[in-house]
Amino acid sequence: MNGASCGADGLSLDGSNDWADIDDFEIGGTSSIEVYVKYVSFNNKSPVFDFSNGDNSDNVILYNDGTAPSIKWAVLQGSTWKAMDMSNFDSATWRHVVVTVSDTNIKVYKNGVLVGTNTDGNEPNVQIRTQHWLGRSAWDDRGYFDGTIAYVKIWHGVKLQLSDVETVYAGRDTTPCPSNTLPGSNCASCEADKYGSSFKGEPTCAMRTAGR
Repeated sequence: MNGASCGADGLSLDGSNDWADIDDFEIGGTSSIEVYVKYVSFNNKSPVFDFSNGDNSDNVILYNDGTAPSIKWAVLQGSTWKAMDMSNFDSATWRHVVVTVSDTNIKVYKNGVLVGTNTDGNEPNVQIRTQHWLGRSAWDDRGYFDGTIAYVKIWHGVKLQLSDVETVYAGRDTTPCPSNTLPGSNCASCEADKYGSSFKGEPTCAMRTAGR
């Protein structure tokens, strides 16, 4: 981690130069990612997460669009972009967001409700990327995340359905993520393929704080 701190609410990032690098893991194909976050302010294209091999290199990204609060969900196959933006993260307010991708279909759910669908998306290439960053973009000219990330949960090979999203939203503040501990911190990181690939209420891998 660089400057980030962990507390009862989550991973706290100052929007200046704080970020965390979680364990490398395989992701690609049909996938679902769940986050519970609170932005304080909206820096330029500041990501909740950016999993990649560098800028324009198989990025899987959730971020705010420009300096606006719009939710932007993007997947690159190599350097080929496919993205959508829908609804808002909102400032100083906890927001539960689930993004899914299967074939060319990408979806965004906010607080348990489907808020966007795009049938012209990318499935991420299946691979272990070299950078799995929270709060930092692979592009040097983009901003850092300013706020708190309570957790990130990843389902590799699973497209969560609306009923699944409603279930994880209902348990958003009470169900801890299974995970291992980052060295020297109270945070946790991704432990790939530990929990299987079918939806049984447990993600394939997760990041959380010890307090959750």
